[in-house]
Amino acid sequence: MEMKKLLIVGITLVLAGTSFFSGCIEETEATGTLHLQITDKPADLDILYANVTISMIQVHKSGADDEEEEEEDDEYENEDEEDDGFIADGDGPYFGEIDEDIDFTGNASGGTKPYNYSWDFGDGNSLYGQNVTHNYSTNGTYKVNLTVVDNDSRVDWYITFAMIGDVDEDDDPSEAGWYTIVEEPQTFDLIALQDVKEELGLKNLSVGKYTQIRLTVEKAEITIDNDGEIEVHDLKIPSKKVKLIKPFWIYEDDTTVLTLDFDVHKSVHITGSDKYIMKPTIKVIQE
Repeated sequence: MEMKKLLIVGITLVLAGTSFFSGCIEETEATGTLHLQITDKPADLDILYANVTISMIQVHKSGADDEEEEEEDDEYENEDEEDDGFIADGDGPYFGEIDEDIDFTGNASGGTKPYNYSWDFGDGNSLYGQNVTHNYSTNGTYKVNLTVVDNDSRVDWYITFAMIGDVDEDDDPSEAGWYTIVEEPQTFDLIALQDVKEELGLKNLSVGKYTQIRLTVEKAEITIDNDGEIEVHDLKIPSKKVKLIKPFWIYEDDTTVLTLDFDVHKSVHITGSDKYIMKPTIKVIQE
């Protein structure tokens, strides 16, 4: 079977037809290509450099049982871009046996303290509190939802899984349907990418509908001009995995191009005491 190449650039994403499947997804001979680029639109903040290291890029293929996603505009942004960097984190996935106490760990950053935490364990039970203990009476895989509300009534959610009993840790349902496009750290200066595009990668993908793009942002650093004094700040990244909802198709012997437009000025937030965090704000544009 002739394979086509997948090129990733800027953050522009290009998909063309090639096919390989894994797990329960039916195999097909049709394949296409994915081309990914990165860019950053200009803004007014006085940031001299914004170096971001992306260590992994994945895309999610829609399965036969997936709910159809409503088609919208050609541009999509990651959720909660106007929430001042308020992010919930529930860790996981969690593993255990029947009747075994499992420690669930919650966290949050940004927003306004104090935070209120509530857990839904997917078995009809729930608890309040940042760090809680729960056990399950039946084997299986449970979807766990952590909801965090800050003092200004901002709300953020985090979904993870609890796998109870004889479940292979490699069968984490949160990883089902994901295909890795890039698994090699790449560092970009987002300021230098304003109005230009740089390649991220290129890879063949099986023909079909894809629904999401996921980036692992490993490290971020900004250099700012503070009234003539140059300062360098490491950015805390509360959630290193950034999920972008963007339905797109890979067609046979064709190439789909997506550009990830990174808005560094909306991504960087000051949390007080000269501490900075990054919650990446990215717009996906299909060419």
